[in-house]
Amino acid sequence: MSQFPLSILKTSQPHHQPKSMNAPRSSDARGKRILIDPIDDRISKLPDDVLVMILASLSTEDALKTSVLSTRWKNVWKQVPYLHFDLLSATYESGLIAALSNSVAESITQVINNHNGHLMGCSIHHFAHHCVNGVLENWIRLLTLEKNTRFLSLCNKLGKGRRTNVLRFSPNTFSHPKLATLFLRRYDLVTAHAFKECENLKILKLEGILAEVDVFNTVIASCPSLKVLVLNCMWYNEKTCLKIHNNNLKVLHLDCPHVDCIDVSAALLDIFSIFYFAFAKEQNFVIKAPRLLFNNWTKDLEKVPNMNYNITSHAQEKKNIGHEFVVSGDASYLQKLKSLKVVVDVTNSREVHMLRDILVAWNGVLEELHILFKDNNVPNSKEDSESSIGGTQKKKWEEANLFPNADFRVEVMWMFDFNGSNKKQFALASRFVTQETVMKKMMIKTSSFFANEKLDNEAVVAKLKELPKGNENLSIEWF
Repeated sequence: MSQFPLSILKTSQPHHQPKSMNAPRSSDARGKRILIDPIDDRISKLPDDVLVMILASLSTEDALKTSVLSTRWKNVWKQVPYLHFDLLSATYESGLIAALSNSVAESITQVINNHNGHLMGCSIHHFAHHCVNGVLENWIRLLTLEKNTRFLSLCNKLGKGRRTNVLRFSPNTFSHPKLATLFLRRYDLVTAHAFKECENLKILKLEGILAEVDVFNTVIASCPSLKVLVLNCMWYNEKTCLKIHNNNLKVLHLDCPHVDCIDVSAALLDIFSIFYFAFAKEQNFVIKAPRLLFNNWTKDLEKVPNMNYNITSHAQEKKNIGHEFVVSGDASYLQKLKSLKVVVDVTNSREVHMLRDILVAWNGVLEELHILFKDNNVPNSKEDSESSIGGTQKKKWEEANLFPNADFRVEVMWMFDFNGSNKKQFALASRFVTQETVMKKMMIKTSSFFANEKLDNEAVVAKLKELPKGNENLSIEWF
């Protein structure tokens, strides 16, 4: 490892790695070498899997530096599950971008080659010229074909202008069966050859991508197994239609300014978010997604960036890949949205936790929150029943602080199909009132048209008004 110019391989820890275990860093701010006491070196006696877990909490640079500590540490770094490289950081700190970028690129190639086994993920921030000199394609080949990397993130840092960041890859570049997640940022796509037969991809995130609409349509059609699709893109041609037809898609986010037409058909779509669009005609936006129960799309487009999330439907999946993506840092667009519409059954503890996850992840001020209550009238789940045996059940969600993140707020809240006799719906509403979550107005629409039930619901709304309000100027009304 001593042949690697580690002093210029400046990297940072990606958020996909485990959180820091508060282990001591392998170097201080001046890059001094660590001295280990050979008499009392207990860490080196730990098994490899424990040492790898420790190194996985460090940056790639620091993990590499441990190879010079002793023969025991020489090859441990080669088993870390994630690698992250940032050429911009490395060359900016040295002040010699042109002179050192190629040297750093060679070091990255060596590190990838010398890593043992398979990689869970790798992210690379590079320069535009690596798109044309074969370096980037070589990295992709090494990472997919030899390291069986499951997650790959590529970001072009300094390329500017049309046709300056063109990806011209061989056919099937991204079709390796082990590659499940792909992030691309700041590229021009001239063709869709690299995505040919990409049935392997489950998550695709395209940010700052420039291409013809037909290229985007071909890319999407070539990835029939997609569960998550994020598009932040521009195209050269006008008066054409972006087509997204996928029967496996669970999450779709669109941020495509100046688009003339969008045609979406996704039978399993549970989470849909969109930024402002100025369509020439309302009929130019077509979406067929039966699981999305808020359907006034045209009206939404005229307002603010928004998300529509059917939690009840999504919670039925064994693996909530869409939910996990949205609440993670990978959904970087989340806090830019201003309106959220959710469908939730609050008698289902799993759905309540999912609602809490999305609101806490928002970590800001929502202009509007719409909740459509679903009451499936099903008994508690086996998990809920077992947790209560012997009186050892943890605090029920309605007894706890549902929103511990003080930064989350909503200006106006709308609740639909509210049932005053449902104690958990009332408990949820009361938490919004008392925990300072709703800032201006809470609007409640009851679920019944029968006179006696309407009176009961009105009484419940009156009880909500009597609660100590987190915000004194909060208005609570029913409609």
